Amino acid sequence: MKLNKNLIKIYESDASRLKGNAKEVVHPRNVAEVRGAVANSARVVVRGAGTGLAGGAVPQNGMDVVLDMSKMDGIHGFDKERNTVEVEAGVILDELQGYLARFGLEFPVNPSSHAVATIGGMIATDAVGSRAIKYGKTSNWVKWVEIVDGYGEVHKKGITELSDYSGMEGITGVIVRACLKLAPRKDRSATLVKVESLEDVVSVVRELKRNSAVSMIEFFDKGISKELELGEGYHLIVEYESPRDDPAGPDGAGALTGKEYEDLIKLRDRVYPFVAGEGYTRIEDPKIMIDRFVKLMTWLEARKIPVFGHVGVGILHPCFNHDQEKLVPEMMALVKRLGGQVSGEHGIGVLKKGFVEINDQKILRNVKKRTDPLNKFNVGKVV
Repeated sequence: MKLNKNLIKIYESDASRLKGNAKEVVHPRNVAEVRGAVANSARVVVRGAGTGLAGGAVPQNGMDVVLDMSKMDGIHGFDKERNTVEVEAGVILDELQGYLARFGLEFPVNPSSHAVATIGGMIATDAVGSRAIKYGKTSNWVKWVEIVDGYGEVHKKGITELSDYSGMEGITGVIVRACLKLAPRKDRSATLVKVESLEDVVSVVRELKRNSAVSMIEFFDKGISKELELGEGYHLIVEYESPRDDPAGPDGAGALTGKEYEDLIKLRDRVYPFVAGEGYTRIEDPKIMIDRFVKLMTWLEARKIPVFGHVGVGILHPCFNHDQEKLVPEMMALVKRLGGQVSGEHGIGVLKKGFVEINDQKILRNVKKRTDPLNKFNVGKVV
């Protein structure tokens, strides 16, 4: 189904706020319509929920056909014995969680955009989220994907070929369906921990990571903590979990449960919208080892750049206002000197192309040429 031309402009940007120009927008309702749209288009950009923060879903130069996958939202093939489910690319994570809850199961990867994030988009970016310390990336929980290539042909790709599509941000093909592995739902609680210094943050995080019941360690800097009325100092949200049938309960003495727990977790999800509302709209996602945390944070604090993030896995979210954006290349250079990665979860898209190392560029280009010889998908992104 093609979109009315008057509504195309809605699809010419994503959460990165970058602006593009689309040739047209198509809403496929099934795999056959995806095949037709791809086969009849010279250039294609695949769009999930448009929550990307690196411009990966922004059409370029009026040449791209945008495939909005939101109408492909079927959930099929649930297998209670194997703890797997088959889903179409447009399924929203929270809707999938609601479906699985009645069986006592969940998909454990938890990005802050869970209310709107699509499974196809999560696979394409290899989404991480707040519980990465325990559950890792989306690709850890994918058994196979079904993709449409540049000729409009359908292929099923298993674990050994998954890296050609997961984390490749749509430059290698259209993910139309996937089989996901599931985890038992847990009882969860959380505590808010005040920490006085950056060095203490490192010590506390190291100690918490030894506890197998900890599933989330989220960090707020002093400024964000103060604005959120949490008090002075740095703060950590620490989530604990236990099996739902464990009479001992979650391993967090005095931890919040029920509505208080839910309110604390919702606070984490509201941080970026709050910071962006204060004018810090450029959000980055460098990933560093915990022993380099203090050096990066010291640099950011000296420049009054607000920071929060998944400190348990070393992913930070520095947020820059318009005047501070000129500092991004300097920060990326520091991250590289510290042995870190320029992107821990948002992807490369358009915004971070210039920061990809030469050897990594070569690898990405080789994968692109092998999987998309027609150079049809997401041209101008990543590489």
